[in-house]
Amino acid sequence: MALLLFAAAAVGCTDPGSRGFDTGTNGIWVGHKWYSGREVRSGAPVDPAEIAPLVVRLRAARIRYLYVHVGPARSDGFVEDSAAPLFSELKRAYPEGVFLAWLGARVEKVELDSAEWRANVVTQNEHLRAEGFDGVHFNLEPLRDAEPGYLDLLAEVRTRMGGSWLISQATPRSAVFGIPLGSWRGSWSAAFYRSTMHFSDQTVLMAYDSNLPFQWAYVAFVSDQTRRLTRWACEAVDHELLIGIPTYQDHPLDPSSEIETVPNAARGVRSGLATFSQRPRCFAGVSLYSNWVTDDSEWSEFERHWLNPVPD
Repeated sequence: MALLLFAAAAVGCTDPGSRGFDTGTNGIWVGHKWYSGREVRSGAPVDPAEIAPLVVRLRAARIRYLYVHVGPARSDGFVEDSAAPLFSELKRAYPEGVFLAWLGARVEKVELDSAEWRANVVTQNEHLRAEGFDGVHFNLEPLRDAEPGYLDLLAEVRTRMGGSWLISQATPRSAVFGIPLGSWRGSWSAAFYRSTMHFSDQTVLMAYDSNLPFQWAYVAFVSDQTRRLTRWACEAVDHELLIGIPTYQDHPLDPSSEIETVPNAARGVRSGLATFSQRPRCFAGVSLYSNWVTDDSEWSEFERHWLNPVPD
């Protein structure tokens, strides 16, 4: 059924040609070591000399938003680590960046519907602001449509932190045509998406892990999602949208690395945007997942297919 729907979407895909949509405000998910100052596997201190080549990459890719992993929220709502001097050094080296604390959690391991847990998460946000962050990037998974407690969390963070604290959210796919299907786990309805956009400043769609078996279906999926979420984001007040695209290899859902690729994802995003008569004002860019798995060839593909696209 899903493939039939994406086949219909593929028929309506607009060929973007060499039309570009980069605004110089892309994003990237950045590993935990840039927060803790320690290598994730070995625990060894990170060499500050690694900052310079990272900054070169960020500038070349026109990255504005850095989603820096601060850790999963524990069952008490707080994170395990605190910011190391390395984080401040990175901020000084890249002053044009907007640094958002990537705060994740497995929903089944926390009490999202608990007022006490949410209050502690809000307090954790205050700690993160004191450490130098510009906002929070929530990545709570798997969030069901109308997940109890999620809108309350966004609203409570907004109330305590104020309008200067940027609230970003990593989100799952929209349900086909915006209508939730009970058997399709991990998708949101149009109504729930619009509600989350009311309480947040930024949505970053995770346009990967689709498990689609064909290239055309994946491109159609990304195009369809981009088109729909752009429309909803532009309807919201002062909300912006980024589309998260995969830069990993050897993913379990795509062993051949021939489907969920930078070129296919970029083509899908550009196809979706090309359906609008003019560049949508709420569309900020794409976000790379993630810095620690993006190799030289993928950086080159990002340049060729997103920053300065050429006809396919």
